Amino acid sequence: MPRPVSVRRLADRHEQAHGFRLWYMTDGGRMETPHTHPDIEINYLFSGGFSYLHGGTVVPVEPGRFTVLWGGVPHQTLDPGIVGRGIWCTLPLGWFLQWRLPHALSDRLLRGEIVTGPADAADRPLLERWLADAASGEPARLQVLHLEMEARFHRLALGTPTASRRHHRPAGAAGAGQIARVTHFIAQHYREPLTIQVIADYARLHPKYLMRVFKKQCGASIWEYLTRLRVSHAQRLLITTDLKVLDVAMESGFASVAPFYAAFAAHTPGLRPLDYRRQHRPAAGA
Repeated sequence: MPRPVSVRRLADRHEQAHGFRLWYMTDGGRMETPHTHPDIEINYLFSGGFSYLHGGTVVPVEPGRFTVLWGGVPHQTLDPGIVGRGIWCTLPLGWFLQWRLPHALSDRLLRGEIVTGPADAADRPLLERWLADAASGEPARLQVLHLEMEARFHRLALGTPTASRRHHRPAGAAGAGQIARVTHFIAQHYREPLTIQVIADYARLHPKYLMRVFKKQCGASIWEYLTRLRVSHAQRLLITTDLKVLDVAMESGFASVAPFYAAFAAHTPGLRPLDYRRQHRPAAGA
């Protein structure tokens, strides 16, 4: 039986070598403090409900609804935590951006909204099948899983209006608005040359203050956060294209191959880029 998930345990789940994570969330799971992560997150409750404090706004999450948020916006569960059981999923922002979904969905998520699809009885068996496919570790089933994820997000995007129709209750959260702006900017520009000064200028903050507040809110430095985004983008390219490693590094925002290899080793333990490609695409050429 799965146990409630702590903030640290939740963060640990995002480091999975496959680049995405699926798991059962149990009744009572909670996040004690606001945190961020660079992934797109799916929440699907079977029953019960809970509320997020997400970017300074209180947002209820209802059962039986495919609910999506971007973890780059500071968020936490409010008491009494998650009531009920369900399935959670995190997938790299780089994958999500490469799916080229209609801009209404991407813009709303990166702007800091939580987007919820209509109740659909097909979602629970779909997500449970994803869990089985992920647990199998079979490349053919994982490939189908990737395709179904992309298709489900396209279906969600088709029903996403440009302007939000929901009105959420504001709730002040110190620093949340600033960090939401910064993570939004990084998500849009992580493949470009970035410096702390460039990011600080955009946010109209002193660089030292920015680094201190970002670390406090996110639990990671700006460079750690930026590198996660670049590595997840590279993982997607390795799986979905035949680009050479140098080109993958350049397309993902790395200035050269050396820092790319170092970052890849840090976030995908035990696998070099070509090993990662072979593991996930056994028929692909080197």
